[in-house]
Amino acid sequence: MSGNTIIETRQSKQKQSLLEKLKRTPTIELACNHVGISRMTYYRWIKASKKFAKEAEEAIFEGRLFISDVAESQIFSLIRDKKVEAIKFWLNHNNPRYANKLELSGTVSTKDEPLTTEQKALIRQALKLSSLKNYGKKTKQKRSAV
Repeated sequence: MSGNTIIETRQSKQKQSLLEKLKRTPTIELACNHVGISRMTYYRWIKASKKFAKEAEEAIFEGRLFISDVAESQIFSLIRDKKVEAIKFWLNHNNPRYANKLELSGTVSTKDEPLTTEQKALIRQALKLSSLKNYGKKTKQKRSAV
């Protein structure tokens, strides 16, 4: 076996191990430490291979879903243990009746001011550019012979 083949085999195993770790711990730093590579190596692999970059992105996404499931199960355990903060958290984030609300108050007014000469010119230019310069005007239509 040549030196390059040995390195490629080792890197391939490290990449697979890293992807598996990211599926359980979607933190690049922790996954790299577990596999025994630096973050710089990880980012170099990402840059060098679109395929690996896509696989890593998918592994991180899967890992985040996994961690979210773990977190939700912990919240459910706390709710079963009648922990008020967990109950409030769940209701605030999962039931519209208990969600934090933002109340706005104020008034809105409009003024019916005449357009300035500059504004009128801009409107004429816009209509001209939009091919609607005759919009609202009666135009003579030619009848076509049938």
